[in-house]
Amino acid sequence: LRAQLDPHFLFNSLNSVAALIGNDTAAARQMCFLMAQFFRKSLSLGRQQSIALADEVSLAETFLAIERVRFGERLRASFDMSEDVKAVAVPPLILQPLVENAVHHGVAHLLEGGEVKVTARRREAFLELVVENPCDPDRPPSRSTGVGLVNVRSRVETLCGNRASVDVDATETYFRVSILLPVAPAAATAG
Repeated sequence: LRAQLDPHFLFNSLNSVAALIGNDTAAARQMCFLMAQFFRKSLSLGRQQSIALADEVSLAETFLAIERVRFGERLRASFDMSEDVKAVAVPPLILQPLVENAVHHGVAHLLEGGEVKVTARRREAFLELVVENPCDPDRPPSRSTGVGLVNVRSRVETLCGNRASVDVDATETYFRVSILLPVAPAAATAG
């Protein structure tokens, strides 16, 4: 999981810090702080078998805060998580690759930017996690191997078998990933 964190994210973030140092030292400092916080959280959470959804969402929010330094007002995000799912146990770093994909394969290619939407709801005995974003129909073909989505699918299948699912709904202008996981209370949170 730790190796899955996109090296391009690290390189792009470091390049952004280098660019900011000369003209906006406060933003460069803030980005360094956010990066340290993100990597500390991701390494800590990645060692656990399951974490509370609230901790997973916090990590995704930190990632988006870093990316917002790079993309500015072009990157918007919304999180809609009902109270009854905050303590639900989820595999660590299950949202991270999806949120990262939403930024790099979706919002980053839109001149006017766009919004990454994360929704978490209970559906009877299941937790539904949805990550969606707009896409540019004229974006260049992706050179990505799709490893993030493949890893999420594989992990969900390994951990839950046929009791869970990962569904993708993609059009030229829209991308949506929906994960359905059986609900279990979080054993321990990383706070």
